[in-house]
Amino acid sequence: MRYTATYDAALGETCVELTSNCYTDALPLLSTIIFRKQEVDLKSQSLALACAILTARYCGEVFEFDGIKIGGDYAEAIRMVLRPGVNINGVDGHFRTISTGDVDIVCEKARADGHAPIANRLRDTVPLTRVDWSGDFVARSTRSSTNHAFGQMHTNAEFFADQATVSTALALLHGRDRVRNIYVECPSNDATDLKPIASSLSTVAIGLELLRGA
Repeated sequence: MRYTATYDAALGETCVELTSNCYTDALPLLSTIIFRKQEVDLKSQSLALACAILTARYCGEVFEFDGIKIGGDYAEAIRMVLRPGVNINGVDGHFRTISTGDVDIVCEKARADGHAPIANRLRDTVPLTRVDWSGDFVARSTRSSTNHAFGQMHTNAEFFADQATVSTALALLHGRDRVRNIYVECPSNDATDLKPIASSLSTVAIGLELLRGA
């Protein structure tokens, strides 16, 4: 899969266009991931990893992100999210930057009831940032807009992955290469699908924790 990111300043919108670059790609119904009201660094390795996390079920044997220099550690993280043996184009072996661990992030889907789960963190000086996001105002499962709320960010990423996966990817976009721990809610209480993502993030010094009791 080839990914091409562009930014429209007038709309405050970042678009990531998906195009096939090998026979093993499985194209989704939508070919563009949209992020609005969120400043996205188009050169950051975290953008490439976030897109890999969102589109793991669609990417085939080749991962290629235009305009981003990917280091060996991030390339391995992307490979762990996708599958062993995936070819990562644009890898620079001299670029060994990983996360600096400057901030913790709680990321969740916005909701009208205002109920926010609490993150159990270490007692240290690393600050905590809470961000939320919203997508289509009509839920696919219920065909209702009950409990919908507009978040700090708007995205259509929930058409590509589940809620917990989207929250993880958006936390990466917000924290870039500075995030230490990401806290997300898993509504289904089934974290099986998040285990490969957690292992991937740990490769670049990022922790993934689930919020319970939300």
